[in-house]
Amino acid sequence: MASDSRARLQITGIRSALEKRVLPKLRFLESTLQPINRLPKDIFVLIPRYFATGREDYDAFPTNTPLITMTHVCRSWRTVLLSTPALWTQINFSVCKSQQATAFIDRSGEQLIDVYQFIENADSAKPFLPVTLLNIHRLRRLEIISTHPYLERVLKLFTKSAPELEHLDIMNHLSSTDRDMEFHDTTFGGRLPKLLSLSLHCLRTNFRAFKFPSLTRLCFATETKTSVQDLTSFFERCPLLEFIQICLFYTPQPPTPPPRQRVRLPVLKELKLDGTASTCGLLDHLILPKCTEMTLRGRFTAEEFDIHADPPAQIHPSSIDHLPVTRGITNAEAMPNSCILSGPNGRLRFRCSRGDRDNFDANFFTFFSPTPAFEIRELSVGARVELGNGRKAWEQTVAQVRGAFGALVKLEDLTIVNCQTEPFFAALGATTDDLVLLPALRKLTIYVGYGDLDASTLVRSAEERFERSQPLGKVTIVFDNEPEADVIPAVESLRGFVGELNHSVGETPELRWDSESERHPWV
Repeated sequence: MASDSRARLQITGIRSALEKRVLPKLRFLESTLQPINRLPKDIFVLIPRYFATGREDYDAFPTNTPLITMTHVCRSWRTVLLSTPALWTQINFSVCKSQQATAFIDRSGEQLIDVYQFIENADSAKPFLPVTLLNIHRLRRLEIISTHPYLERVLKLFTKSAPELEHLDIMNHLSSTDRDMEFHDTTFGGRLPKLLSLSLHCLRTNFRAFKFPSLTRLCFATETKTSVQDLTSFFERCPLLEFIQICLFYTPQPPTPPPRQRVRLPVLKELKLDGTASTCGLLDHLILPKCTEMTLRGRFTAEEFDIHADPPAQIHPSSIDHLPVTRGITNAEAMPNSCILSGPNGRLRFRCSRGDRDNFDANFFTFFSPTPAFEIRELSVGARVELGNGRKAWEQTVAQVRGAFGALVKLEDLTIVNCQTEPFFAALGATTDDLVLLPALRKLTIYVGYGDLDASTLVRSAEERFERSQPLGKVTIVFDNEPEADVIPAVESLRGFVGELNHSVGETPELRWDSESERHPWV
């Protein structure tokens, strides 16, 4: 019996030794056979970086969770991840504790760091403040979103220079704090020699105190009155600016008269201004030789500024006629309350929230642009109109459409999208004076979409144009789904009056004033 006991003890000891020494090696060898572990290291380390940088909405910060989770999968993964300092440079203090933040700092080695913080009270700034201030010399990116006035005290603590900082983004939620926060001229010692991107939302600052020679991108929003001279003097000290977005959250003021000498922004490519910024006279103070994208809000009028007008945002035509982007306009997109004009020198976007500007009529183009409408060669009209939880076609009257068409004497290509078609088709026919509008029109494209197709009116107008020797050259009709059985025969009757007829089922394009996805949709 004693020998049996010793044998069992020996077996237990051998099994224990195997589990401690052999089985881990066996598991390691088995894991190396997994496809993901055959990836080269430089490819494998991209996986946590991909998940960390995913943003679902404008105020979502990169998350640290995927990277931490992956370090607990197996020993080989942990070894690779911990030996890659570049993976540990993004620190979201909104979701990490003090020990975790310290671990990220240690594991990032000498790499530059990106710091993210959401401030909802004084306690939420811990451990963000001590860790960030201690490593301010390593800051590459700093993004702060705040819903608490404590933000102002936080900013005052950043008195030392951040010599490597390239991106600074501070957002104060005005709906929560109820006032602008101050970005003092002593913040970062007023010295950010490598700053490329600056975004200040609902903050007030003294722009005359700053000089950022490397700055290429500026986004600024405030409800504190800011003079045109303060802005232009800052622009002048930032000669590398390529993008500017300004939003002034206060009632438009009478425009500042043009200066003797305008400020030249030699490399600016895009300018976006809200209603107040569009009408304050800022445009009169700038020379923008390379600007190819411009977004403005308001309406054009040569009348004297009237603060009681509806809307008060009035843009004088002379404020932009000196800019190259306004020259050579031949293409237009007309939508409710907005218009996009484009040509060889770039694109102009105009928008006005005034209620009656959803009309496509004789005043449409003069309201949105000083550019003569008779130079337009290509025009797209329409857009889906949101109505509660549904959508409807853009509605006009025949008189309104004829008023707009009367100014488009050189129009050759017309596209109609999501509109009630009867007014447009009727306007293409003969007028009461037995004249035909759009005499140069050679191409007509109709996307039915949420609209309709009044085939009988189209045929009648095509016949009238044909009889007056101004026929439609090419007509293309695109249905969003299979049309009713009686629609195609009606459409086919056009063939005798047009040069070419095509009809098919396809996707309807969406005309939008601004289709770009932006983190700060202020304008």
